Amino acid sequence: MTDSQTNPSRTRPAALRVIGEALSQLLNVPLLSGALVTLAFARMPVDMPNRQVGFWWTLLFVSLIPLSSLLFYIPGRSKEWSQVVRRQRIASFVLMMISYPIGFIVLRLLGVPGIYEAIALSYTLITLGLIVLNLIFRHRASGHAAGVAGPVAATLYSYGLAALPLATLIPLVVFARITAKGHRFWELVTGSVMSAVITVVVLALYGFEPLSRFR
Repeated sequence: MTDSQTNPSRTRPAALRVIGEALSQLLNVPLLSGALVTLAFARMPVDMPNRQVGFWWTLLFVSLIPLSSLLFYIPGRSKEWSQVVRRQRIASFVLMMISYPIGFIVLRLLGVPGIYEAIALSYTLITLGLIVLNLIFRHRASGHAAGVAGPVAATLYSYGLAALPLATLIPLVVFARITAKGHRFWELVTGSVMSAVITVVVLALYGFEPLSRFR
């Protein structure tokens, strides 16, 4: 009889870790950023200049290119799962670090609606904030939490109480990252607060008022 059969409690931490990893992928930053861009596109007046062109370019740079980091989950030479996960996360961060600022520049040159620029700039500044906190101050602020808090803050700012149910995604990502042993609680709080503040400030600087519904 195995240890897990004689002591089922030993399997619980491993099971929770798998659940945490699964939730982390469902709350993947590129997926949420893509959802935010799509929501902004859907709420925008259909006759706004460069509405559709801006949507596709924004989706490419803030969602599809970063999402391609999932290909790094393919094991290749490395068979250790921990090494595969680490490689994917490094690839994800590098792709975001490159894609977001280039996307902002492209959108700026194309003259797309301001909300697209604001989203790209927010993600660029959030990534820069993570670099400062993680690489310079060695704080390990959570990129997952930052990626969730940004869209949540944007929708709360633009829709008010109607978007309040989305706020449940923040404790959900906290649970996911802690059970997956990815971050400590305060690292998740730091990532969330930094992302929310940057997002709201950028929206305000672009002239979007509270409850403006991205218009």
